[in-house]
Amino acid sequence: MVDVTSCGHQREVKWWRRPEVVAAKDQGPAHALQEERYLFGRSLLSMQCEDSSFSQRFREIFAECTYDSTGDEELHGSVLEVRSVRSNPEVLAVRLVPSLIDGVEFVQQLFPERQYLECEALAPWRMLALPKDPLEPVLAFGPSTILVSRNHPWQHMVAMYAISNAFRLQPDIFVFHAASVAVGGKGVLLFGDKGAGKTTLSLCLASRGHAFLGDEWGAVSTSTSELLPLRSLSSIRSGPRASGVDEYLKKHLCDAVVLPDGTQRVRTRVGAMFPLASARVVPLTHAFFLRRFAARPAAERFARDRAELLRVSPLLATICGRSSGQLALELLRTLGKACLWNLDVGGSPEETADLIEETVKEGSWD
Repeated sequence: MVDVTSCGHQREVKWWRRPEVVAAKDQGPAHALQEERYLFGRSLLSMQCEDSSFSQRFREIFAECTYDSTGDEELHGSVLEVRSVRSNPEVLAVRLVPSLIDGVEFVQQLFPERQYLECEALAPWRMLALPKDPLEPVLAFGPSTILVSRNHPWQHMVAMYAISNAFRLQPDIFVFHAASVAVGGKGVLLFGDKGAGKTTLSLCLASRGHAFLGDEWGAVSTSTSELLPLRSLSSIRSGPRASGVDEYLKKHLCDAVVLPDGTQRVRTRVGAMFPLASARVVPLTHAFFLRRFAARPAAERFARDRAELLRVSPLLATICGRSSGQLALELLRTLGKACLWNLDVGGSPEETADLIEETVKEGSWD
């Protein structure tokens, strides 16, 4: 975008100085973009994207959430559009319908590590910048469009913004940082800190034919007490692994990545690795809190301590709009119906998986 000065010279005008003009420009090609559909919980996310690298990466990570049913299901959801702005190749126009009315605050809370700062802007626009350059916005939120600088690492932000909105459209669902499986038709959540063994144990159980619902997020319906599948590309650490996982990785070429913290992971689809571990909706009956590593696995009943249980906080997207009192009540009501156990991870993954199977088969603890 350029302006002409009184002397006839042209000068570049930053896109964020006139966002309404940029947003009004004709975006993208004249033809309709291909639609891809993904199911997150019970919410359908339809995506139309002009950026091929973004859509390809999204498809790789959430391939097992794709939705291609042609039945008569009436699923509510949202539409994400990612288009180029032809008048400015440095900018993308992102539309999410329905949009988040508190998008600026939500992005700041969703990515606290980025330390987004709000910049001065003319209403109704609001803008965010990074601390290293607080006067150069990278995101501009308008009434119906978000303008995104391509010079900013926008892909993860846009993906999580859209998925989080899909979660928010389901007020009866809590989504936790947890792995989830079904053992003998009984839904099991595995809670634990990063590196506690959630992925290792859930994949070990999947290798035995148990339904695998996900190792990154665990979705629970507060109205039906059911676990819902939320499968993404599995990220496998080096170290002790189930024999079935090792056998698969030896025979197949999988992507290896090094994360920002320096740890190396191997990424693969669980559906390809263990076809019999197909996902399905199951009642939540058990939850294990991975407490520590030990020489031998051990499980003990979780002390039904209100304060301790409330340390398990759902993702931000599924608690927005709830008061702390309402959240505590719904959380206790939802998880309180399950058999809760503290679990010491020990021995081989198979030994700990054996203990989980035995504990679940024993039934309730009442």
